[in-house]
Amino acid sequence: MKPATNRDFGMPGDGTGNSGINWLGLWLDWRPLKDSKNPFGGKNIIPDFAFISLQSMNTKQINHTRFNRNLITIFLVCVLLYLGKTFLIPVAIAAFFAMLLFPVVQKLRRLHLKTPLATLISILLLLGVLIIISAVVYYQVKHLEKDLPRLENKIKAKTDELQLFVYKTTELTQQEQDVIIAEKKPDIMKAVFKSIRNFLVSGLSILLFVFIVLTYTFFFLIYQQKIQNFLIRLHLFDSQKESKVMFARISRIIHDYLKGTFTVIFILAVIYALGFWIIGIEHALLFALVTALLRIIPYFGSFLGFAFPVVFAFLTKDSMWYAVVVLVFFMVTQLIEANVLTPYITGSRVKLNPLATIMVILLGNLLWGVPGMILFVPLFASLKVIFDQIPQLQPYAYMLGKEDTGTSG
Repeated sequence: MKPATNRDFGMPGDGTGNSGINWLGLWLDWRPLKDSKNPFGGKNIIPDFAFISLQSMNTKQINHTRFNRNLITIFLVCVLLYLGKTFLIPVAIAAFFAMLLFPVVQKLRRLHLKTPLATLISILLLLGVLIIISAVVYYQVKHLEKDLPRLENKIKAKTDELQLFVYKTTELTQQEQDVIIAEKKPDIMKAVFKSIRNFLVSGLSILLFVFIVLTYTFFFLIYQQKIQNFLIRLHLFDSQKESKVMFARISRIIHDYLKGTFTVIFILAVIYALGFWIIGIEHALLFALVTALLRIIPYFGSFLGFAFPVVFAFLTKDSMWYAVVVLVFFMVTQLIEANVLTPYITGSRVKLNPLATIMVILLGNLLWGVPGMILFVPLFASLKVIFDQIPQLQPYAYMLGKEDTGTSG
């Protein structure tokens, strides 16, 4: 018998069995029908085409709707973060400080101290550390300021050498270069004095900001249990037990990340200070502190911090080999930090892949500036923990994380 084709059933096609319609949403169900006639004879069975829907069209519509909804949600969240940064930045910093100090408060409470007193002692310890670091940096800057006349003479000699090099390559005489420098010097000096004036004016703002952050930190520690209960009552997860476990994991991730980061910064400061001193770089302690503190910004901070001692060595030393040695020293310390210090001290608590980390840092800089570059990494690490537990958000967790669970075709 000739096989039945689309034409036999009144369906469009070419007569060869290839349908001219989309078969993706078409179900072919062979079943007995009592009141139907069988054109082929035999049993009372005919093909019954139950066309449910054109899934390809509906899938496109659903995907577009979901994509637009996600895009609008991300856009609104970014707008809120940007517009509310004056309020949200100190709150975020205080929340991270509270998670860092919470174990200290717990230990003090085991000594039979009341929560307010234990919290106040923890805040004073944090404030003392900040004051010590600020004082050391301040006195090192004052020492550098006293040494400026001597350094200026060395820099002038380097400038003369650079002008000679420019003359050989561009045929601009030293007099012509001096004219160009004289024209630009007032603008440069104005920019420098403006920066110093803005820094002094912003000094009061910085003190006010620190006071606000420490105040938030104090009350976050006081009302830690109340805040946790509030988040659990939001029923973000299936059960209260799961919510408690999730928030405990987030708190532990941020605490370990901050504790490990500050420990690495302290060790790097010691290594940098010793290394710069052995190489013969003046003001070794100042450059060591600045370089190590900038390490708090992943990836970018280390390279930005080491630019200062390299440039300083190039401008103030008679031989350029000092700058080369400093650069080699930086590369060695980076290898030690990446392969020894960070894995064994910070660990893999922040499970963000390098691409996601760089994008998060740039997004943080776009929305919150320098604080965003520091805060967004642990913030997104916490969000990844939440995304892992919500099926609809697991693709985002996969994109952020280091795990490669995809299957190769």
